[in-house]
Amino acid sequence: MKAAAPAHITGFFAARRGPDPRRAGSVGCGLNLDLGATTTVRPSEDTSVFLNGAESPAPVSRKVIESLAPMPVTVETELLMPLGSGFGASGAGALSCAYALNQAFGLGLTSNGVGVAAHVAEVVCGTGLGDVIAQNTGGLVIRVGPGAPGLGIVDRIPLSPLKVDCVVRGPLSTEAVLSDPGTMNEVNREGERALKELLKKPTLERFVALSWQFAQKSGLARDWMKDAVEAVEASGGMAGMVMLGDAIFALNGAEALAEFGKVISATVSLRGAGLE
Repeated sequence: MKAAAPAHITGFFAARRGPDPRRAGSVGCGLNLDLGATTTVRPSEDTSVFLNGAESPAPVSRKVIESLAPMPVTVETELLMPLGSGFGASGAGALSCAYALNQAFGLGLTSNGVGVAAHVAEVVCGTGLGDVIAQNTGGLVIRVGPGAPGLGIVDRIPLSPLKVDCVVRGPLSTEAVLSDPGTMNEVNREGERALKELLKKPTLERFVALSWQFAQKSGLARDWMKDAVEAVEASGGMAGMVMLGDAIFALNGAEALAEFGKVISATVSLRGAGLE
């Protein structure tokens, strides 16, 4: 059985933690992109997970397998997005794995039920807080209330498919940032402020502007990003930082971004995760 999930880049966020991983998560806003994950599963003698053809520990996907699979399986996931760079790779892998397992074994879970398994795995493993619910939705998603699909509250800013350009300099450790109390105090304060402002005027342009403000005020922005955003804005585009990665995303900024690294182009995915 085969299933897919989009990539997801968060522009700003605030963590909302709690003892129940189903209800813990984050609020914020982000874009789903067609640089996603495609997963196939089949029964086997021993459980193994392959990412882009190589066997991988894949702790988040393995947590999903533990919770859903009634027997050992081989899971093969093809990832089109950069790893460890804020594109929601672990969430996309886990969510597409959950959909494929649900179909392969006739588990009878709804889309929300599948999403709960993937969300809990992400939260428990410390690799993400809000990607799964957004990836299960598609489009430009505002996470108004934290939690797994069916428990968290989301809304969407209506969009037509549009091109998004990115430059990735390298990975950032999501787990390291989320576990640093000092950093997270700033992140949560600025993330809550950005969400409040976006809800007053929920537009694509406002999302990008607030995302860049958040990156600067939270202290997460790197020096090179400031130059990149200025270059994009000078060319008539808009840009922000990918959370959490050493990466920039831009609208109408491909030419300006080229001097800062290899440009990765994608299209907004209006469709959430599901079967292929």
